[in-house]
Amino acid sequence: MTRALTSYLSQVEAGLRGVSRRRRAMLLRELESHLMDEAEARGLEGENGMAVLLAEKERPGALALELSSGEGQDANHRGSTALVAGMIIGLATGGHMWIEGWHWFICLPFAAAQGLAVGAGFFWARRRWARLGPVARMLVAVVITTLLSIPLGFTTMHGFKPTRLFYGAYTGYLLERHSQERPLWQAMLEPVLFTAFMFFVEVVLLGRVRFQWWKVLYELSFNGTLLLSVLGALRLKRLLSERWVFMPQEQG
Repeated sequence: MTRALTSYLSQVEAGLRGVSRRRRAMLLRELESHLMDEAEARGLEGENGMAVLLAEKERPGALALELSSGEGQDANHRGSTALVAGMIIGLATGGHMWIEGWHWFICLPFAAAQGLAVGAGFFWARRRWARLGPVARMLVAVVITTLLSIPLGFTTMHGFKPTRLFYGAYTGYLLERHSQERPLWQAMLEPVLFTAFMFFVEVVLLGRVRFQWWKVLYELSFNGTLLLSVLGALRLKRLLSERWVFMPQEQG
């Protein structure tokens, strides 16, 4: 946390003295998460970047008054935003499987697990590791989404399929990787590399799938759809989060 953000939060906390300690801690945690999310979305980094962002915001005293009367609305908004963003990922991947000809009773659980467990779970939990460095954030994101994707392993007609967990890990990688804008060539390369990895595991290591080019194209199109849904979900989350409650002074 930067010195500017620490000072800003301290001033806001001073204006929340009439609020219970537990609720005050919750409000400050939500405020910190929101400001860090917005700074990241706008590419504002370091002490100077946070100072620029905070200069646009309401005075700490006025914001404290608004927060204390909001009755947790920001927390509800974050949860709703996470749910909607996760649904985009689930609908896109489940819909793609249905178009490819998968049974609806496979597509629906896959969409729910991928969108609600992995996608929404990532968006809701990310603020807990947002302070870590880039490498640590990526490692935590991949581990968390792998665990959240355990239900994906059961979205088959042949018992638990552990390789489905790779889709959860890949989703977490994409969500963390593209939390900041990346060059287009990197985004285009990622589905190709993941498709190659999945076929290496399924064909070479496990020998469960026979290599056929049409299967490669199906897998590549699915992984491309997953990437596009992640980019769309991240974009929507930024749009919904950038101007919620903490408005610039001229708009307040």
